[in-house]
Amino acid sequence: MIKACVFDLDGTILDTIGTICHFVNATLEKFNIEKISIDECKIFVGNGARTLIERTLASRGITDSQTIQQVLDDYNALYNSDPYYMTAPFQGITELITSLREMGIGIAVVSNKPQFLTRPIVSRFFGSLVDVTFGGREDVPLKPAPDSTAEAISLLGAESWETVYVGDTGTDMQTGRALGAALVIGVLWGFREEPELIA
Repeated sequence: MIKACVFDLDGTILDTIGTICHFVNATLEKFNIEKISIDECKIFVGNGARTLIERTLASRGITDSQTIQQVLDDYNALYNSDPYYMTAPFQGITELITSLREMGIGIAVVSNKPQFLTRPIVSRFFGSLVDVTFGGREDVPLKPAPDSTAEAISLLGAESWETVYVGDTGTDMQTGRALGAALVIGVLWGFREEPELIA
């Protein structure tokens, strides 16, 4: 019997690629660095802001740590100033979560986005529909480590074999597998293509 469903945030329940790409490009423009496309951004995201910026700059031939840190700091400041810009739930997601709750299934969202951003974003778009929300925390490894997800389902009163994990990247598929979830679902409307999710 399934007791819990854990969702990734960006690219799974929220359409945020436009938001992320906008703030990356606004930052790159400040440093006179060539902007990235939406398709490039989809490949660079998925393991936290630092990795996003490292991948972005590496694609432009920039790998020195000082520049990476400066760009990261500016990106974080810009993104944090308006994290709701261009962001919205994917079509049907709110209805899906509502239906799961009506079936008695606990709902969690676990993201690599920082905790101080993840919780208000989830609250703004989903309110009381989500029971447990975790973002990236300094003392807890980011996904694909299953630590945050395991903590979330424990708070929901569920075990891994009673849990469905839903995400949109290979990182998410690895997280669900590491958790030992009963079912790991990869969605095709997010940041990655089917071959990565299957692999």
